[in-house]
Amino acid sequence: MPFVRSLHGLTGIVSYIVRRILASLPVLFMIVLVSFLMIRAIPGGPFVASGQRAQTKEVIAAMKKYYGLDRPLILNLPGSSPDWSLLHYVDEPITERVEILTLLPDFRAALKAVMDEPQRTQLKGQFDSQLQRITFHLEQGVQPTEMPALLSDLAAIRDQLKTTNPDVAAQLDAAITLYKGVNLSSQSLTPTIRATTRSVLYSDLFQSQFGNYLFNLLRLDFGPSLGVTSRGRPVGEIIASKLPISIALGVMAVFTSIVIGIPLGVLAAVHHNHPVDHAAMFFAVVGRAVPNIVIGPVLIIIFAVQLKLFPVVDPYAWIAGPQSNPGHYFSTAFLPVVTLAMGMAAGIARLTRASLLQVLNQDYIRTARAKGLTERTVIYGHGLRNSLIPVVTILGPLLAAVLTGTFVVELVFAIPGLGDTFVTSVTTRDYNLLVGVTVLYSVFLVGANILVDVLYTWLDPRIRY
Repeated sequence: MPFVRSLHGLTGIVSYIVRRILASLPVLFMIVLVSFLMIRAIPGGPFVASGQRAQTKEVIAAMKKYYGLDRPLILNLPGSSPDWSLLHYVDEPITERVEILTLLPDFRAALKAVMDEPQRTQLKGQFDSQLQRITFHLEQGVQPTEMPALLSDLAAIRDQLKTTNPDVAAQLDAAITLYKGVNLSSQSLTPTIRATTRSVLYSDLFQSQFGNYLFNLLRLDFGPSLGVTSRGRPVGEIIASKLPISIALGVMAVFTSIVIGIPLGVLAAVHHNHPVDHAAMFFAVVGRAVPNIVIGPVLIIIFAVQLKLFPVVDPYAWIAGPQSNPGHYFSTAFLPVVTLAMGMAAGIARLTRASLLQVLNQDYIRTARAKGLTERTVIYGHGLRNSLIPVVTILGPLLAAVLTGTFVVELVFAIPGLGDTFVTSVTTRDYNLLVGVTVLYSVFLVGANILVDVLYTWLDPRIRY
């Protein structure tokens, strides 16, 4: 049945994708390890200088200690410290943005009364957990969802103090009445940053630079930036702000290169050894030979400065995106997209031409012509689809490369993308940002190659996984 066959084929593709993802995990691990070691082998460091002024040894040592660069590189072996332990729990500080209630003065006074020394001494032992929570709420505030549990703790302490300290018990009873049965959603809230800790199982064996980075990476935390201009800012935040711009530029450039390169390659193959073929291959040779650093300024001089058809540069248009002013955005993007697409379109055109020429000499193409099919049907219906497999193969690495930023084009057109950030991080020895972008590129490359393998099954139904 067709439905069963299609379902079986879909199951096979999903199974293949899962296997490929699992097989790529060791590869990604080795990429992280090798990148981590090679980047740290670069002479110098992120704290050697601040601008034009060299840092003192004391400042460098303090900065390394603060960012954990004084730890062993790969593994923290036994004997490195007297209290070394293979497995133990540590309190890890965490911060979160929360909204807390603006407590009434009488309620806060009641909490402080419970924490006075006479009451603490009397309640110690039996109410340790309640006292700990009350101390926390006095320091960090109370969220609306935490108020019922706090009122329950106060009620238990009130019942205990009724005989020994009736004044404090009465004060607690009045404080409980202030919030008991009250709709807390209507109360005024104050946003704040709450600092707490959580117990995490640690192994001193992995208390090293690479161990800490790897564990943070598994939580999608690339660590803080170490560069001079962005020191302390999370690398994930930097990538999140720059990556969409590079992705937009890359997607438009790849789409443009496909739209130009494939038809050009088909024309060259169909008119083999004719003027159209020679003209197409001349474009391909020029597109591959002339670098982007030359094409970009030439396009700017002709179309932006002389003809004034497009803006020269406008980094704010890239930051704002197409939603604010689509016309201005795409006019700003036209020249960098063409600059980046020319080299890719030239390569796609040459590969399409060579592949299609080979396919057009196959026996099944001669059979299709012998059956009386039109030349258009033979080329586009039978030849082109099979000839696109080599083209799709190169699109995987090509797409991954341009999505993570292109330094030359972004520099020429002042595009605030990830490519410029990556190259700048090399000069500032920003270890975390360098490894983060490398890992991101590797993930894109693996994903693009898996996508290419899936597209093979659509281009050639004989391919099955």
